[in-house]
Amino acid sequence: MITYDYYRIFYYVAQYKSFTRAAEALHNNQPNITRCMNNLESELNCTLFLRSNKGITLTPEGKRLYEHVAIAYEQLSLGEDEIRQNRDLENGLVSIGASETALRLFLLDRIVSFHKAYPGVHLKIRNSQTPDTLEALECGQVEMAIISAPFKIGKEYHDETIYQFEDILIASAEALPVVKNIHSLKDLAALPLISLPRNSSSYEFYVSYFFKEQLKYQPMIETETADQVLSLVEHNLGVGFFPASAAQEFIDAGRIVKVPLDLSPILRKTHLVYHPQRVRGLAALKAIEFITNPATF
Repeated sequence: MITYDYYRIFYYVAQYKSFTRAAEALHNNQPNITRCMNNLESELNCTLFLRSNKGITLTPEGKRLYEHVAIAYEQLSLGEDEIRQNRDLENGLVSIGASETALRLFLLDRIVSFHKAYPGVHLKIRNSQTPDTLEALECGQVEMAIISAPFKIGKEYHDETIYQFEDILIASAEALPVVKNIHSLKDLAALPLISLPRNSSSYEFYVSYFFKEQLKYQPMIETETADQVLSLVEHNLGVGFFPASAAQEFIDAGRIVKVPLDLSPILRKTHLVYHPQRVRGLAALKAIEFITNPATF
């Protein structure tokens, strides 16, 4: 009895002109592919393939059959894809890795909007420092990464800048009499500096930033999260660099102050990174579109 599966296998064998390559494409084994094609030839009572050491070619009967099978199989595949895509947007899964700064400043608002548009899609958010997020991406634990520079990634990955933010130096309100006369990076040598840890992109950024001024970046206190930096600064344990937009409400409330450095704005960038060959599901593709251009939805 001829089944749909026989025609599907026939389509792949005709495409690849090889039982072995068709088996690989179908995640099957070569003996099973050969057996199915022998059965198909037996059922149709004709020879579909000419076999040789160089591979296989279609017989005239095989070519005529392929013309019909190709149209039918490709149309069925399109139909299956449409059904699968609709289902993906109803109950799909998107896994995103994000550094803390990227999550706070950029991603959270986009995720809220995406969830409202596609409430059935399950979201898996992994929040960690940029190097850990990149490792999760490379290992396939997340489909995409929203991370702050600097970082290094292979050329096979798609990498685009999606957001720019400014860092400022903050201090406690109590420390204002001391820090109001701080204007340069050299002046910071007399103050305890609070920083994110050495395995963060923020730490790496400031190592390079200070190096350009022929200075060493030497934090007195390292802490795991930006929230902890803010809390320690507020409790007058030191000064620290912090995203301006996130600090503004605390400045307005009088809980911290901006240290008046005579420097050009310290601008940093957030990137979207993913491997184009690994992102397959429609939900993930929609998430990427939403992250890069939410105004179109």
